[in-house]
Amino acid sequence: MWNIIQSAWWIVYYIDNGEPRYLLIKRLALSKKIERVAPKWKIQQWESIEKAAVREVSEETGIPINQLKLKQELGTTQLRNTENIKGQMDKDVTYFLMQFEWDPSIVNIGDNEWYIGIFKRATLNEVLGLIYYNDIRELIRKSYITIKQDQKNNNIKQQFMQKLD
Repeated sequence: MWNIIQSAWWIVYYIDNGEPRYLLIKRLALSKKIERVAPKWKIQQWESIEKAAVREVSEETGIPINQLKLKQELGTTQLRNTENIKGQMDKDVTYFLMQFEWDPSIVNIGDNEWYIGIFKRATLNEVLGLIYYNDIRELIRKSYITIKQDQKNNNIKQQFMQKLD
């Protein structure tokens, strides 16, 4: 029986003309297919998921830590492999929503974890067309709803504050 690896993936977005744009990294999967994924990493025993999230996204994208804001946990998926030929593949992956609050041109993807170093700043519809797995697409949809609700709440708060002035 394999141990189950705890991993975290971060759905990173920024706002462009009022709409979220998602950061996807192009990588070569073990299956030799090219896929687009969110920044991810195994959680080390000594660090919290939150610290791992900010550190890893910064390391993998070149985005300064002070420009990343962890918003919330979105959910968990399970990856299970019954084939032993590819090695340990059983993972529980927790997804988090993280906002990038600066200039997307500074993103610099390194060549690690089979990353090809090309990224896409994708709209919701582009992401849904590029992601293979239904459970991950559902988490992306959930993130979009969360982002739009947050924008609405911020607008209401700003309008309220203006009325007080």
